Amino acid sequence: MSLSGRSQLALSGLNSDVEDDSSDLITSHSTVSSLSSQPIGLTEVLRTTQLQLDVKRTRNRELKEQNAILEVNKPKRAKKNVPPELLAYEGEIRILAKKYGVITELFFPRTPTTDAISQPYPVDAPSFTTADRYATVLTEELSLVAELDASLPDHLRRIRNLNSFHDMFAQAMQSGRSDILYKLRDNVEVIFGLPKAYFIPNFARLTIAEVIKMLGVKDVGTPGQKFTMWFPFLFKNMKVDMRKPFTNWEPLGLILKTALWGKASLAEGFVRRGGPKTNGRKWQVSAVTPGAFAWAATICMFMLSPDSEFPGNGVGQLSKINYYEVFRGYKCVLVTEWADPHIQKIVSEVNSFVFGKSGATSAKSGSTGPMEDLAAEIDAAMAAMDAAALASEDDAD
Repeated sequence: MSLSGRSQLALSGLNSDVEDDSSDLITSHSTVSSLSSQPIGLTEVLRTTQLQLDVKRTRNRELKEQNAILEVNKPKRAKKNVPPELLAYEGEIRILAKKYGVITELFFPRTPTTDAISQPYPVDAPSFTTADRYATVLTEELSLVAELDASLPDHLRRIRNLNSFHDMFAQAMQSGRSDILYKLRDNVEVIFGLPKAYFIPNFARLTIAEVIKMLGVKDVGTPGQKFTMWFPFLFKNMKVDMRKPFTNWEPLGLILKTALWGKASLAEGFVRRGGPKTNGRKWQVSAVTPGAFAWAATICMFMLSPDSEFPGNGVGQLSKINYYEVFRGYKCVLVTEWADPHIQKIVSEVNSFVFGKSGATSAKSGSTGPMEDLAAEIDAAMAAMDAAALASEDDAD
């Protein structure tokens, strides 16, 4: 294994230890050779002492090597105003934040009304797995924080209200998202069936007719250009039917597969075995969640959009798409309608596709912005699904 220049420098001091060990070895041979002239009892004592010295010398060398490696891996810059207990958990936070950013929420919780994110654990919130979480702004913000707490171990819940924790966790979420987006862009031909060149970050995707059709963009290239969260690519044969959203679930499944199991998982006949630990293995994920489904749909929209970088503030630089609200809208529909037969059928299909098992876990225009009225779109989707469910019950009667 080759070492960097910095690593070689850090380990260079060990050469003298090697020379010392060589001279110690010679001394050891001399000592053992002279033992033959000593009485048997004294010989055994000296031999035991020599062995103990050799063990201590070996242990000392191992400690020096470990210290050298630690020195190489020290942060280049000291982190100011970060509590020591937080620094001690930095590696764990990186893993948990990356998982949370895919499985639960695309963005770090925003709680401007209640400031619940700065309140100590626990917060008093309704069940975040039911529609009750969306009853009011208050319950939604409290549920966001309660859901984050549920993804953290006890020792991190105790410091979750610290600003330094917020900064570290949010930065780790962004870093993890960038890593996954890089892998997704390397597999776009499989996910979208389009040339890889179209998905280079700065490529003008809205010059491609297929992309415009997938996104359902209106008035392309004009000041009135509009995007819709229920874009055609989310529906089978790109025919929008709000009674049955997400019927084109396979690209979303491919996005989740890549994020969880890596590029190899996209190959036909892929079977998960040993090897390097993938995100899915590290996170111990075994079924799709409303958050993961909403994450995949939002990431799908972003990759087709004209935006080159995923926005930390939630609003696309070129498209002006509010990805924060788009994700929230998808998740709201999924949490609220999770028991709907159509959603359960889609979830079952995705679980089978992504995890190799079946079963589920127990448009209106007129807006002046680049996104259509998201609240109206969300309400329309749920109303259409509810009407479809009622029609099915009437038919059964």
